[in-house]
Amino acid sequence: MKVHYHYFPILLPILFPLCLWADDFPKNEKPITSYFALEEGKIAYTKSGSGKQNFILLPGIGDRKESYSDLVHLLKNDGNVYTFDLRGLGESDVSFTSYGPKETALDILSFIQKNNLQNVYIIANSMTAASAVYIQSKEKKRVLGMVLSGPFVRDKEPMSWGLKSMLQIAFRGPWGPSAWAKFYESLFPIQPPKDIEERKEKLKENLKEEGRMVALRSMLFAPKEECENELANAKGNHIIIMGLKDPDFTNPEEETNWIRDTIGGKVYLYENGGHYPFVEEPNRFYSDIKSLWQKK
Repeated sequence: MKVHYHYFPILLPILFPLCLWADDFPKNEKPITSYFALEEGKIAYTKSGSGKQNFILLPGIGDRKESYSDLVHLLKNDGNVYTFDLRGLGESDVSFTSYGPKETALDILSFIQKNNLQNVYIIANSMTAASAVYIQSKEKKRVLGMVLSGPFVRDKEPMSWGLKSMLQIAFRGPWGPSAWAKFYESLFPIQPPKDIEERKEKLKENLKEEGRMVALRSMLFAPKEECENELANAKGNHIIIMGLKDPDFTNPEEETNWIRDTIGGKVYLYENGGHYPFVEEPNRFYSDIKSLWQKK
C-alpha cells in the first residue's frame, strides 16, 4: 500500500484536537443501567471503574444517580463505583409499599451481602446519610467508611401540621414535578452547576412518571428514628461535608459538628456550598474524601 506522507500536514489540524479531546470521551459515555431485584421491585444502578475498593453512591430525596456523574469520573480509577437510584425514583421501580431512609439502607445491605462486597465506602447525601449510618452499623466489617454530605441523620423536631399540609399541596397534583425542580434549584444558592436547567428538566421528566411523586412525598415524611438509633453503633472512619450556605439547615456548621461529636470523623465546611457539594465542587470534594481509603 502506498503511503501519501504529503497528506499529513493537511490532516494534522484535524487530528491534533481529536487527540487533545480523547481524554474527555470516557467521561461523556453514558453508563449502562443494571437492576437489582428485591421482593417488591427492582433497584436501578450503574457500575463504573474497577479495583479493590467498592464505592456506593446514594443520592438524596428526589434526585437521580446521574447527579454523581462528575464524582464518578474522578472515583472510577480508585475502585468499583456503584451509583444507585432510590426505590421509586430514577429508573427504579415504583412498586414498593414504603419509602424512606431505613428502606434505602435495607436495599443496599441486601446488595452488599448478595454481591459479597468487601472494602465498601458509602457516599451519601441528604436523607440517605441516615441510610448510610444504618448500613455501617449493621456491616462494620464490610463497610470501612462513609462520606456524609448535606447530611440529615436525625429528626430534630416534629414537622408541624401546617408545614406538612403545605408540602403536600406543593408536591401533589400536576404542578408537583415543576415545584420540586424549582425547590431543587434553590438548594444551589451561590454556585449552581452550569447544566442546572438540564438537570431540572430531567428531574421533572422523571417525576412526571406514574408513582414517582408518591415515592418522593413518602420520603419527605418518613421518620429517621430507626437510623438515628444506630448512630452510637456507626463510629469509625467518616468524613462529613457541609455547605455553609445550605438552605436546608438553620445552622449548617452546628449540625455538622453535632454529627462529628456523635460518630467521629473529619469535617469539611464549604464556604459557598449549598446542599450538593459533590455537584458544586466535585474536584474539591474528591480531594477531601480520598483520604478515607488512600492511607499514607
